Amino acid sequence: MTALRAGVAGLGTMGRHHARVLATLPGVRLVGACDPDPGAARHAVAGLPVFEDLDRLLALGLDICVVAAPTLAHAGIGTRLAEAGVHTLIEKPLAASAEEGRALAAAFERAGLVGCVGHIERFNPVIRALRERIARGEIGTVLQVATSRQGPYPRRIRDVGVILDLASHDIDLTRWITGSPYLKVSAVTNRVVGGSSHEDLAAVAGVLEDGTVVSHLVNWLSPVKERLVTVTGELGSLRGDLLAPALRLHRHDRGCAPGGRAGAGPVADGRGVACELAVHEPLKAELEGFVAAVRGRADHIVPLQAGVEVMDVTSAILSAPRVGVEVPHGGRADAAPQGSAAVAVVPPRTGEDDAAPAQAPAVSYGGLPVLVAGYVPALNSRRFF
Repeated sequence: MTALRAGVAGLGTMGRHHARVLATLPGVRLVGACDPDPGAARHAVAGLPVFEDLDRLLALGLDICVVAAPTLAHAGIGTRLAEAGVHTLIEKPLAASAEEGRALAAAFERAGLVGCVGHIERFNPVIRALRERIARGEIGTVLQVATSRQGPYPRRIRDVGVILDLASHDIDLTRWITGSPYLKVSAVTNRVVGGSSHEDLAAVAGVLEDGTVVSHLVNWLSPVKERLVTVTGELGSLRGDLLAPALRLHRHDRGCAPGGRAGAGPVADGRGVACELAVHEPLKAELEGFVAAVRGRADHIVPLQAGVEVMDVTSAILSAPRVGVEVPHGGRADAAPQGSAAVAVVPPRTGEDDAAPAQAPAVSYGGLPVLVAGYVPALNSRRFF
């Protein structure tokens, strides 16, 4: 079997991890990488050729490539790889907008190439076990999915906020474990740390098409890193810690079917039962699935269309805070601060905020143009408010 010639575009934190794993996969030969940072080669796999532009990497005759460049560069690099006939895995988020994501998906489909997006949580042993137990009906009909993903500020992230960088993980895993698309979303976001134009804290609430209620808490402000998922069903709940990794099943004695009597039965065991996990490195499983798909042996990948659907949801979330909703103080004159009749939960944008954004300066990444802008994707009114 001829080894697949592999490359990596972007040698940041994730790019270096991809290079490390690709270098160990049987049937794969890591031949090079590209990154516009002249110092990137210092952090690459020993002896790996590193170029400052994509064309020189493509000249090595790639069969497969991983795109781990900044999000704003994904569309340009991905399109160029599709044109060159290279099967590609693009790190999440797929692109800077749903429109760019749709164009990427169409480009790979036209070329007849494998194109996938790196929503790595689908390969986390906790999420896989959780999905399997839901499918077996162990907690009955799913009623709610709640996630918490927080930790210290990552110095490596500069081009997106917590919605695209963190919440996109939880949006994809929620859709995957429930099998239901998002119907409506609302959100409150904030920017606490200076030096960035993007949100670093968000609380998202929504409902799926099957009626499941969802909530996602994300921030870059906590000194404690956590990745938690709780799925509540009629018969009990599954609580997953994606970092441990650990999964516990908690069961009701009698369940909580809709229309039933409240408090019909206590939880049988407050501590729950530990679930057995098939522990593996998620990134390795993701790349093995990508390679298998390229060889036509399996289809254990996250298709680009799934990445587009996540972008539709993040676009709606980023649009949601633009609509201000005020909470009145019940007419009590002493309830509100002096000079104020209400507290704005989400302040509406006015004045300059409603104006069209100015043309952003053009820069390049790996020889490809990149538009740097504070882009807020348009609302998909067909599926979200």
